[in-house]
Amino acid sequence: MPKSPVTQLSRWDQRIPRRQWLLGSLFGAVGLATSRSGWCSPPPETTSAELASILARAKKAKLGDFQVTESKEKQYVGIGDAPADFRADALSICESLAKLYRDYFEAKGFEVGTPESGLIMVILKDKESYKAFVGPGEGADVGAEVGGHYDVDANQLVVFDSRHNDDGRAASKRVNTFTLVHEAIHQLTYNTGLLERVGDVPVALSEGFATFGELWQQSNQRSTLGVTNSARLAVFTQPGGQAAWIPVQELLTKDDLFTDPDTVQVAYAESWVFVHYFMRSTPAKLTKFRAYLDALRKRRDPSHRLEDARTHLGELARLDKDLKQYANKQLRR
Repeated sequence: MPKSPVTQLSRWDQRIPRRQWLLGSLFGAVGLATSRSGWCSPPPETTSAELASILARAKKAKLGDFQVTESKEKQYVGIGDAPADFRADALSICESLAKLYRDYFEAKGFEVGTPESGLIMVILKDKESYKAFVGPGEGADVGAEVGGHYDVDANQLVVFDSRHNDDGRAASKRVNTFTLVHEAIHQLTYNTGLLERVGDVPVALSEGFATFGELWQQSNQRSTLGVTNSARLAVFTQPGGQAAWIPVQELLTKDDLFTDPDTVQVAYAESWVFVHYFMRSTPAKLTKFRAYLDALRKRRDPSHRLEDARTHLGELARLDKDLKQYANKQLRR
């Protein structure tokens, strides 16, 4: 049965140390699209230690020449062995996304800040460089669908040029941008105060935000954050199963739903529904959602997840019913 595009998590502990996403067979392999070229000045001193660590890791992995590129507005610093134009294009995409992200969430009443130093992006030339960089153990797990990851602990976005699948089929620019944007939103949410990097964040919430904006398009003059994600919702219309609804109580507490092949597709779809429902709802519900996020920033373990959800979002059985209805409404659009 064909699968809708998903971003899947390769491994988890309570801190969620590393995110790695996968795309299903609808989109195929993923990467970035290159078009512009550019070379920028050295990075600010605040990132020099991080870059030195990355260079040491690259040397240990016996990778080639690593170069540094800074984005135009100095919000991102890219480092890697990818060609200069590929690095510049990836940085340009992230910088454009970051501006729209701030404008969008500020307009919704969220207090989102700007990172004090440039966000780090490791931009590699191909899958072989990626395998070498992530290391022997994790590199062995890199299949045709893997296109990169966001490392929460290191606060680094790692991507590579995978414009061709392992079977030689070319990936489209749309799919490539989708790849980068999903992980870039993860990095933004954890660096602008929306989510807490050292806190306990339900995977459903983190992935909900990433899927909320993953269809963003740089060439579009209107905001595409929060458009209906029909690719995610498609899992509920596929014949033959895998569309059993996951109760919201489980969605917010069982992070392994996002690694189980039997539930991963639905978990991602419902995560989108969960965040979209509140972000595109009434001012009163949006206020409750902001209060819910405020409460989560104080948490360091998952023991309060249901308590926080009930306190700020209301009775969960009722919310579950509302989310189902909302999903059906979006499917009819």
